Amino acid sequence: MIIRDGVFTRSLYVLVLTIVFLISTCSCGGSKKFPLMKRRNQATKDVVTTENLKGRPGQGYYIAILFGTPPQRINVLVDTGSSNFAIASRPHPYLPLYFHADQSKTFVPLNRPVAVPYTQGNWQGELGTDFIQFIDALNVTVNVNVALIKSSENFFINGSNWEGILGLGYTHLSKPDSSVIPVFDQFVIDNVVDDTFSMQLCSSSELDPSAEPTVAGTLVFGETDEDLYKGDLFYTPIVKKWYYEVIITDFAVNGVSLGLNCKKYNYDKTIVDSGTTNLRVPEDVFNAILVHLKKYDRLGVPDEFWIGRQMMCWNYDKTPWEEFPDMSISLLSSVSSSKEFILKITPQLYLRETIERGPLPGQHCYKFAITKAERGTVIGAVIMEGFYVVFDRENVQVGFAATTCGAEGRLNPRSSVSGPFNRGNKKRSLYRVSFCKFQS
Repeated sequence: MIIRDGVFTRSLYVLVLTIVFLISTCSCGGSKKFPLMKRRNQATKDVVTTENLKGRPGQGYYIAILFGTPPQRINVLVDTGSSNFAIASRPHPYLPLYFHADQSKTFVPLNRPVAVPYTQGNWQGELGTDFIQFIDALNVTVNVNVALIKSSENFFINGSNWEGILGLGYTHLSKPDSSVIPVFDQFVIDNVVDDTFSMQLCSSSELDPSAEPTVAGTLVFGETDEDLYKGDLFYTPIVKKWYYEVIITDFAVNGVSLGLNCKKYNYDKTIVDSGTTNLRVPEDVFNAILVHLKKYDRLGVPDEFWIGRQMMCWNYDKTPWEEFPDMSISLLSSVSSSKEFILKITPQLYLRETIERGPLPGQHCYKFAITKAERGTVIGAVIMEGFYVVFDRENVQVGFAATTCGAEGRLNPRSSVSGPFNRGNKKRSLYRVSFCKFQS
């Protein structure tokens, strides 16, 4: 150490104060809570937050984990629309690897069968427990419930690069019953993190137009990250703790309301689901959206495109975004007030880039990312890609803010959140929650 006049004394004093501070903030007999991701180094402003989510367009976002002892690396789909943590435990033609339970010294079988159906696909397996650690995170290991997938149908996706699923929904959705504690709940129970997590999903990369498109993003457990959004966070209440169920109050195209009763949007539920690719809406809503969109069509968009059977392709950097109008989704701001806020949904969100390329060199192809649902609405990944989304379970609400995803060559969604706006008196707001949700 080089000692200059007075510097050593001051340094020693600072060191002593630091040690005293660390001792005083230590919760002896308790556990310290950690954010499960690498944060910006406050002393090095040019170090950015770690992107710990990856994927391919239309095939979901996954995060890498270490599981078992010794640890085996596995990628798992991040899904807020389910609650089970499940990984492949047998060979599958679409998978490069799977979890070898017999090679983990800490795996404990529970001898309980489990089966989980999804909107598309399903799997069957056996429950057990073992230790999980997130790779792009602090060195925290927790013993959690897991389902070892023995068989599946239309679940795994060829080339998706994930071998399991991390359900982040509430315990109410756990299969076979709510005694199976989800991974995130276990982290909260063990006092590792606070009861909140957040996501920034960043859509396709435009860094290399000749390369296959990829997606990336960031999952933050235990807190929000100010580097991942701009402007204010607006919150909508979670009206039922199973899925992340919220209330849509209106839907508009180019600033013009669809004019539908809000029950059309929310019956039997509206959920925020990172595991679903598209914005899924009931048939009446879908048809109304098309009527409004076609009023602005100057490109001669074929009907087959609107119903998802055909792609549209343009040369790189020549996609005519300006020919497609903005949309918006209005969400209830509070069950105890008459306010709502508005998510601006740009064509960069509802036109989803595909893995397939066009017939001519350098062409990028897109599909219409709004599809019909039998009932209810699913705010899927294509909408979440425009926003930083906070699942604030502690305060039973979901937050939205404009994303910072447009940096570093990724598609700028031009999305925004505005509000809050008044929609009438308090009595009408309370009525609106009941009316929008429960009427058929």
